[in-house]
Amino acid sequence: MRALRRFVKRLGSWAKTQQDEERLRAEIEEHLALQTAENVRAGLSPVEARRQAVLKFGAVEAIREDYRDQKGLPFLETLIQDSRHALRRLRNAPAFTITTVLTLALGIGATTSIFTLAHAVILKTLAVAKPGELYRLGKESRCCYWGGYSQENEFSLVSYDLYKYFRDHTQGFAELAAFQASEDLFGARRSGGSEAAQGYPGERVSGNYFTMFGIRACAGRVLTASDDRVGAPPVAVISYRLWQQRYASDPSVIGSVFNLDDKPFTVVGITPPGFFGDTLRDTPPDFFLPLATEDTDINNPGTHWLDLIGRIQPGAKPASIEAEMRVELKQWLRSHWGEMTANDRAKFPEQSLFLMPGGAGITSMREQYEHWLQILIVVSACVLLIVCANVANLMLVRGMQRRRQTSLSMALGAQASRLVRQALTESILLSLLGGAAGLVIAFAGTRLILYFAFPPVGGLAGVPISASPSISVLLFAFGVSLITGVAFGIPPHGWPRA
Repeated sequence: MRALRRFVKRLGSWAKTQQDEERLRAEIEEHLALQTAENVRAGLSPVEARRQAVLKFGAVEAIREDYRDQKGLPFLETLIQDSRHALRRLRNAPAFTITTVLTLALGIGATTSIFTLAHAVILKTLAVAKPGELYRLGKESRCCYWGGYSQENEFSLVSYDLYKYFRDHTQGFAELAAFQASEDLFGARRSGGSEAAQGYPGERVSGNYFTMFGIRACAGRVLTASDDRVGAPPVAVISYRLWQQRYASDPSVIGSVFNLDDKPFTVVGITPPGFFGDTLRDTPPDFFLPLATEDTDINNPGTHWLDLIGRIQPGAKPASIEAEMRVELKQWLRSHWGEMTANDRAKFPEQSLFLMPGGAGITSMREQYEHWLQILIVVSACVLLIVCANVANLMLVRGMQRRRQTSLSMALGAQASRLVRQALTESILLSLLGGAAGLVIAFAGTRLILYFAFPPVGGLAGVPISASPSISVLLFAFGVSLITGVAFGIPPHGWPRA
């Protein structure tokens, strides 16, 4: 109700303003008519009498502007008037408008396209619950296996035995999950079908993997701790991507049996849309299996093949958890002292670990492409500056062409500030039109880059980066357009010298 009252009040204020404008216009016309009649009685022709009346009265538009300022014409009304005037001027100059919009579209489109990729690879977090609470083991990403009881620089990969030791003893984690550092390629075939087995990427994860991420199944259920134990029925969760693109979202997939490398697994659930696992990679996993299904490496404490990521307890300090895990690492290594080689024992004092923010998951792709994306961002920014300079030159030429009209407007009493505001409004409208066209180019450019850089594998889409503009990308494009409009609206627009 309060919002409705405000709207009615504003509507009444606008209607009153319109009535005042009509009243002012009528009074001016009445005064000019009386003066014209007096001039006609003095012997002047009607045309000359009208002209002399206008000259004697003064600048009509200036008087109207002063009246509007005194009456406090709403800013929105002035903006609408300036926008209509700018659109009319742009419509009357189609060659200039089309050239400027296309130039801006190319500059803004290229910049937005690079920002889309940079946002997805460098800035975007995992599509999970509260990613700020996640922390992972290791400063850098390692692949895929590390043998023995010592690692260079940092202990970042762990064995299944060491994972369980951390999980059971580290107090700072609400949940600590493990997943293999490498990506397997399974020969998968749905039982009962006639199709041949095809290769699909997969990943083995701990039973609390989905719970730790706060992920619920799109259909069916996710893996649980009871699935990740020796002797449990072999089950799997498949990706939404595979379910949608290969099986057309067929609900009968849940509960069906898939042969993965000739071993039967019952599909118990589908991951939610947008979830691509713990790592942004070219080929996200389509099958998630329990760690216990790994036959060769799970019981070897000296084979380190797992990454760790966990959700810390509310109020817990990562530095304290890191210190606790360093002590636990040394305790675990001492428990395997008899299995160590002489080299491992010599390197024992050097062994340490680091806990890092894990909201973005394992950032192997970020580490691989971050440098080049930063270079592309700088290059695209330079291209945008060149575009702004070119458009500013176009606006300057257009302003010089309209110099005579500007001089006439000022001679008739138009305020210089209003003319500057109208020119700036025209520039911003051009930039917004260019930004809208730039989004189309950015979408097409991003799709093209993704297609050639990460082509589809086996008929399925590759890297999980969407070319569609997100809220962040839309805000970025709008901000770039607005700044660009102000930037090329600053140069002079043919104002006459004083």
